[in-house]
Amino acid sequence: MGKIAVVIDDDHDVRSLIEGILVSTGMRVYAAESGATGVEAVRRHGPDIIVLDFGLPDFNGVEAARRIRGFSSAPILMLTGHEDLADTPFGAGIHDLMAKPFSPRELRLRVEKLLSSDEQTSMQPD
Repeated sequence: MGKIAVVIDDDHDVRSLIEGILVSTGMRVYAAESGATGVEAVRRHGPDIIVLDFGLPDFNGVEAARRIRGFSSAPILMLTGHEDLADTPFGAGIHDLMAKPFSPRELRLRVEKLLSSDEQTSMQPD
């Protein structure tokens, strides 16, 4: 069975593009258009990775990440159109940050890298 991803982005076109990229790699993808529905999708589907937009209609992606971290340790790739990427707090549990617009190839590579590093971490003895 393939990996599971949750994509949280309020822009339908961007969300569809990300879904297509991830589905083409064999992943099962669940999509949400707001922070609240995204947090619930993560809770319901237990994804292997989360692709999260910074700008959401109800609360921002950092708040969504904080809520998700209450019950999930899946890697989070945050996408942002904001100019100053340095202001994004990785302390909220965000593993990687990518600027919009992005290349589909770069998104795929970053997702693969996060998934492989997460697998390596989970294989480490306690």
